[in-house]
Amino acid sequence: MKLLVQGDDYGFTRAVTYGILDAIEHGILTCTGLFVNMPSSKFAADQIQYHEKTCFGIDFNITSGHCVADPALIPHLVDENGEFIRSTVKYADPLFETEEGKAQLWPKEEVEIELEAQYQKFIELAGKEPEYVHTHSIGRTVPTYYVTVSEIGKKHGVPMASEMREQFHFADLHKKTWTSFGNKAPKKEFNAERQLNKDTLGQTIAYRDDLLAYEYGALDGHPGYIDADLIANSTVSLERCKDLQMMMSDNMKQWIKDNGVELISYRDLKALL
Repeated sequence: MKLLVQGDDYGFTRAVTYGILDAIEHGILTCTGLFVNMPSSKFAADQIQYHEKTCFGIDFNITSGHCVADPALIPHLVDENGEFIRSTVKYADPLFETEEGKAQLWPKEEVEIELEAQYQKFIELAGKEPEYVHTHSIGRTVPTYYVTVSEIGKKHGVPMASEMREQFHFADLHKKTWTSFGNKAPKKEFNAERQLNKDTLGQTIAYRDDLLAYEYGALDGHPGYIDADLIANSTVSLERCKDLQMMMSDNMKQWIKDNGVELISYRDLKALL
């Protein structure tokens, strides 16, 4: 069985970046997507050159931090300071209840402008193109965003993570089924007790053998350490250290060895096309 291990939000904050680097250097992480619009983005991008075996993509972020494009061109996405309007704010807007309303909250032409600017920013920071494109936060919930991520990837000849998985019929142990929300906003609230009680490693150990029945499998998470910037900018904070624990676990490394599992990335999948 071939296993792809993906950790999102590289460059989100300095602590998240260090956690992902540990998951790469001392764990089983094979793919991670860079945020290009955060204060830690340059530091994160500078580390890419030292990890040639790791597949670095771009996580298109339009819910946290400052925009990359001219804010005057994307007025529905940002506030008066050019900061992205948080998804929790837009989820509370009555417009979110319909597909037409979502398109007003995230106009496709504005999303296209920002995502293209972020793509070019990745090249500026990393000195090369990303190896895959990926969504962040709102995902399939917002069609104008999800479709544009796919289109930007096709425009530049870079695969979209979810489409690549569908093409190779991946079994995903931690799949997030965004479509199940319909027009109901997913809950994005900070619950410290729930996050502290999350047992990523235990749950993965309990169900990982299910993946062995498939040719391709995936493990996903948001590995990272925790800092004040993360707590201020994301409702997903404390649980990141649990995802990191799973990706650095000796138990997981031994399971991979015992079962002859091959760790792969989107780079390997693209080479098969």
